Amino acid sequence: MSEQTQQPQPDVMQAWREWLTQTERQFNAFFQESMNQEPFARGMGGYVEMTAAFQRMIAENMQRYLTFMNMPSRSDVTDVGETLRSIEDRLSRIEEMLRIAAEAIDMSDERAAPRPEPMRTRIPQGFEPPVRPQRYRPPAEPVPEGFRR
Repeated sequence: MSEQTQQPQPDVMQAWREWLTQTERQFNAFFQESMNQEPFARGMGGYVEMTAAFQRMIAENMQRYLTFMNMPSRSDVTDVGETLRSIEDRLSRIEEMLRIAAEAIDMSDERAAPRPEPMRTRIPQGFEPPVRPQRYRPPAEPVPEGFRR
């Protein structure tokens, strides 16, 4: 028995690694050689053209189907999104211009408004103020949320 234990055991994993490495090298060499030939290039080009034509056909059929079902396609949804984004940009620019205009009006009113005179509380005897007809003034509209301070 002592003779069996002294003999080195074959390393199974090492043999498997060597076999795998050799097999991989052989496959790589075979495919490298076959891919460098003209028939392979023609076949791969035909495959790519066929795949592109198939994708175009699927896209056209899907577009027809969605149109028939009265549903938007992906391009329709993205177009609506882009239009909405441009509308929002324009609206924000308009809001900014209105804010600047409102600030300018508020500042000019503060500068141009004369100082109010004190109220006269004494009325001379026998003085009757002239009767002025009242002008119609519509009720004031509420200030929109964006312009409130």
